Amino acid sequence: MAQTVETGTDKLIGEIDGAIGRITFDNPQRHNAITPDMFAALATVVDAYEQNPAIRVVVISGAGGKAFASGADIGNLDSARGLSRNPSPDDARTSRGPAALGRLTKPLIAAVDGYCLGGGLLVALHADLLVATDRAQFGIPAARLGVGYPIEGVEQLVGRVGDANAALILMTGNRFSAEEARRMGLAHAVVSPDRLDDEVERLGERLVANAPLTLRAVKLSIAAAAGRGDRQAALDAIADCWASEDFAEGRAAFAEHREPRFQGR
Repeated sequence: MAQTVETGTDKLIGEIDGAIGRITFDNPQRHNAITPDMFAALATVVDAYEQNPAIRVVVISGAGGKAFASGADIGNLDSARGLSRNPSPDDARTSRGPAALGRLTKPLIAAVDGYCLGGGLLVALHADLLVATDRAQFGIPAARLGVGYPIEGVEQLVGRVGDANAALILMTGNRFSAEEARRMGLAHAVVSPDRLDDEVERLGERLVANAPLTLRAVKLSIAAAAGRGDRQAALDAIADCWASEDFAEGRAAFAEHREPRFQGR
């Protein structure tokens, strides 16, 4: 049975299911629009999962079947200010969620069904693997609202889809289908809605079975190669793999023709 994690809001659910930490946006009446409280809870849960050695993979999704997350709650935009000038007290709270995802060194899988827009896409861009249903829609409507999309999000977007596709997404404000998102590099796989859970479970099980220290080193190395991470941290993580008990276990399992039993040490 999954263990419930206290998040401080009923609109964001945290659960631990074996070696998988799950995060669910649960504001379906508003297409999972993300409120400041939800952003703050997201940071709290992500940091807790990062510090829990039993959790090897994190999966993030949206409840209700209509949206992953439709962006920041529009009701909060009237009082919002740019992060670079005269920040409001809520700025730190709302930005901590995506920032925490950037600190996560464990694999993150996004399961996207329905709308993935604006701030929702900012969250999804932090996923290492993104599985979308064929009814998913992606977009950033900042140009239609007159707001400035966070530079961190633009950096993530360019790193994922390239500058030409980033310009298309950001300048038009259009919505893009799951197949278009896959071709751009936003989504890694597109499945029917009834197959989403199975595909995410398959990916999660594959990652859980792999060496945690190696996955951490891979994630840090990719971030460093993309210019958004610490190269020395990646080198240290690689060295940790070579010196680990898991490396000895991997060699032994290979020699004995059996599945390895990695412990993350």
